[in-house]
Amino acid sequence: MTEPHEQEQEVLSGQAEDTLIEQTELAGFHLEIRDLPEERTARHARALLRETLRNAGVHENDVDDAELAVGELAANAVSYACGPYEIRFVLVGGRPVWCEVVDGGTDLAGIPEIFEKLQEAETAECVSAEVPQDSGHGLAIVHRLSGGLCKAYPTVVSSARRPGKAVAFALPGNGLL
Repeated sequence: MTEPHEQEQEVLSGQAEDTLIEQTELAGFHLEIRDLPEERTARHARALLRETLRNAGVHENDVDDAELAVGELAANAVSYACGPYEIRFVLVGGRPVWCEVVDGGTDLAGIPEIFEKLQEAETAECVSAEVPQDSGHGLAIVHRLSGGLCKAYPTVVSSARRPGKAVAFALPGNGLL
């Protein structure tokens, strides 16, 4: 059986440099966009996120939480939308602060409403019956782990230059959580 570190190297070997689509820097913000393969999308997303957060010195517990969140979003993207798939990181002052999982689907499919209901339930201390029960469990995990700092919005898939959507969350260690 391979060790987790060996699995990470297996996922990243030959991938990290090949998957970089774009890097942009503007007014202290750095945007990094990486392609996610159609196979093992969630696994690749987790490995790229782990690498980004560890390189920034983020605490290991926070890395684990962020990996869980990005894995949920990547799995949802593959299950409910078409490719291509991308992961984007926004860094400010060298610190990763925001992560987007992008797919080729344009239908937000009620994701913003689910996040809104989760936020209302949290702020109003509503009973759990008011939170979506039939779907949105992965989104609820992302909402909880990001302290409610999560969104879904239309975007452009960078690699294909066509409309898509992003589901995003604040990363730990950014000073916001």
